[in-house]
Amino acid sequence: MLMNLHKHVWTEALQMNDFHEDGKKNVDSMQRLVELAEGYEKRVKEESTLTKEQLKTRYVGKVDPKKHIEDVGQQLIEDNIVAVSRQMINKESSVARVANGQDKENEAQMDVDDEKL
Repeated sequence: MLMNLHKHVWTEALQMNDFHEDGKKNVDSMQRLVELAEGYEKRVKEESTLTKEQLKTRYVGKVDPKKHIEDVGQQLIEDNIVAVSRQMINKESSVARVANGQDKENEAQMDVDDEKL
């Protein structure tokens, strides 16, 4: 019995997150992308004025905006894909299914979007 105390249920991954939290997280990620893009633009402009010796030591130990743009962008895309997939799975599972598909009247109603109701 104690072995099941902290056991994760497989449906836990399908639970919907709050839309406001997801939206706020997306806005924060987009703002971070803008900041990184500005930093990358600044770095590219600086590189044209520095010598090869200065370039070798200029950015040692500093954040590489190009790498972080890729990481933040990839994470943003992955999070949105997962969120949309969860929404679609949740929508499909919430629609009532008729046993053996014999009820033709409800079949047309299954394709109706929840937003229109």
